[in-house]
Amino acid sequence: MMRQAITGIILSGGLGQRAQGADKGLLPWGGRTRIEALLDDFGPQVDHLLISCNRNLERYAKLAPVVSDELPGYQGPLAGIAAALARSKTEYAVVVPCDCPHPPQDLVSRLLRGLQEPALELVYAHDGTRPQYLFCALRRRCAAPLRAYLDRGERSVQGWQRQMNCREVDFSDCPEKFANYNHGSKGSESLISEE
Repeated sequence: MMRQAITGIILSGGLGQRAQGADKGLLPWGGRTRIEALLDDFGPQVDHLLISCNRNLERYAKLAPVVSDELPGYQGPLAGIAAALARSKTEYAVVVPCDCPHPPQDLVSRLLRGLQEPALELVYAHDGTRPQYLFCALRRRCAAPLRAYLDRGERSVQGWQRQMNCREVDFSDCPEKFANYNHGSKGSESLISEE
């Protein structure tokens, strides 16, 4: 695959139910916020960034352009992906969740290698134990079927991806890179206060 411009989409739009309602992207991590740590590893891998968020928009906008769900009521990560794809101007996008502060530094290149076949629409990471559906690369043409899926009231990430022409990409050599942290900070259980 010839190198093309890539949009990186960071999902930070949830209710933080497993984090006592905190905005997970803004939780402390090693002296800064989790999303800042994620940007250090993920940002250099892409050409454009979008942060999908529904709270604390001004804080996130200081880091990268933000986009909010078009559907009301926190309808899950697919709604965030759909809103970001509608704003993306590149042929390819790579999605990561904000609660994984240190993804593989070759995440984007490996996912895109997995998407080389023209018929494939989407690929997602597999850490050797389980699929990591929210670490995915997809083509821009996925936007219309995704919106149709959401319009039918469907919300399952796995369910939608399995309807697409998709494949998993092996990351079993670095499963620790997909560890997510749903509460507390690195070395602490404290939570950041929200605006």
